[in-house]
Amino acid sequence: MICTCTMNPSLDYFMEFDQPVKAGAYNRSRKEYYEAGGKGINVSIVLSNLQIPTRALGFVGGFNKDFFITLLEKYSFIQPSFTYTQGHTRVNVKLADGQKETDLNGEGPLISKDDMERLMAKTARLYKGDYFVLAGYSQSYLESDVRTMLKRMMNDGVKVVLDTRPSITKSVLRDHPFLIKTTQEELEEQAGAPLTEDEIIDHMKGLQKAGAVNVMVLTNEGKDALLACSEGIYKGLLVRRRKPVSMVGTGDALVGGFLMNCLRSAGAVESFRYGCCCAAATAYVRGFADRAMADELAEKFTVTCLEKGTSKA
Repeated sequence: MICTCTMNPSLDYFMEFDQPVKAGAYNRSRKEYYEAGGKGINVSIVLSNLQIPTRALGFVGGFNKDFFITLLEKYSFIQPSFTYTQGHTRVNVKLADGQKETDLNGEGPLISKDDMERLMAKTARLYKGDYFVLAGYSQSYLESDVRTMLKRMMNDGVKVVLDTRPSITKSVLRDHPFLIKTTQEELEEQAGAPLTEDEIIDHMKGLQKAGAVNVMVLTNEGKDALLACSEGIYKGLLVRRRKPVSMVGTGDALVGGFLMNCLRSAGAVESFRYGCCCAAATAYVRGFADRAMADELAEKFTVTCLEKGTSKA
């Protein structure tokens, strides 16, 4: 079983404009639509497109929770298993006018101790060999509880995937998370300076040495990806000749494709290769690519070994 967890999901309201949006002026959109948002939700959507079932955990509530869940009904392989809160699911407004994209993101509801305990009770039902993906923003005041939840799962043999606050990731490294996914921008923000590819690889090796089993990093503004695993360091080129439609969601597609191949008992390198195919295909569509698109790329897609590992595992 794969469970994804989004601690602060969003109801994303997209507005598209024919003319540039002007601040302080009247603007009329030509198209509006809603999507269920959040990085964990996105991983579930990717896996649903790949025909892999997931259980979606996290917090939703208030006047828009039923609408949020309804938006997921079009994804046949997602089973909602949310924890309901008193506060409203946050609404994010996404403005696009053909020249730029502007995000207006809500803060989200206050999550009570009882809410968090109910989520932890759900995760306590996971067993050895299950996968748990914690992706996206996690509230700072819940960090201690999240850390406790993750440690308990890893002690039970659950394969934990992290794409969240660096402080949370760092605090559970010694428990050997199965996969850490991050970006060049996030690593540079932590370092306080730009990083070369070699310096990024050094950071990845540091995470491995501290306990992570696999580490993936999106680099070059999401156009490339790196993997550090027991077999070595590998690189995939996600964007090659044509200009991409959008790089939004490529990281979530990378994680989803990686996990799908893990279910097929593939090694980390082959899983990374398929994850790169999902990410590369997603860059050329609105939303997320489907399995046919990823499989078509997978027929010829290759990844490059930058450095051989010391283990054949």
